Amino acid sequence: MITFLLTLVYENEDYSSPNKHRCSTDKTVKEDFEMRLNFVPTHVFRETPQVSFFDAGVKGSNGSDVVIHHGNAISPPNDGDYKQYYVHRHQIDHNLVIEGSRIFTLINPEWDEPHHIIYLNRAMGALQIPAGTFHRSTSNQEGSIVLNQALRDEKFNPKNEFTPVSLRDRKDIQEALKKDPVYWVWEKDQIKRIKFDPIQSKKKVLYKL
Repeated sequence: MITFLLTLVYENEDYSSPNKHRCSTDKTVKEDFEMRLNFVPTHVFRETPQVSFFDAGVKGSNGSDVVIHHGNAISPPNDGDYKQYYVHRHQIDHNLVIEGSRIFTLINPEWDEPHHIIYLNRAMGALQIPAGTFHRSTSNQEGSIVLNQALRDEKFNPKNEFTPVSLRDRKDIQEALKKDPVYWVWEKDQIKRIKFDPIQSKKKVLYKL
């Protein structure tokens, strides 16, 4: 469990509309720009103390990958003192936690908010990772199991899509990683977005989805 020792400012907005959950890259209004990640929800058919039965389908998915972390694994592993990331050019990921929890870091220099950290659990649904986005994940001591229901185009080739990229010679990714991250957490039965706002006396601004 991660505890944020911060002052949070709540903004009461209705994010119940589906388009509020999409990854927005509309830069026409710079002042109001706010990065939105997409979480594809599951549909629970039945939940008991010993049985969980739910629909985890992702529309259009043509690939299903299972990624198992044994203990506090890091994927991909580091390149010496440098972190490594995966980046797909012909695949969109939809990562759903089946067991445990996992922390994802997303980096995309083309985004106005290029650095995101997601404390992903099953209740949040499947985290969508757009093509061209650098990403890595870690688990705690209990490990985790993630189902990725991918959307792959006709140019997809596994030999090219799953080669780790080291930050050793990637100054652009190193710079993006230095930016204040946007945090995504599950709290009080909802996904929340937490963003550092230097204008408000180093407080955190929290938005409900």
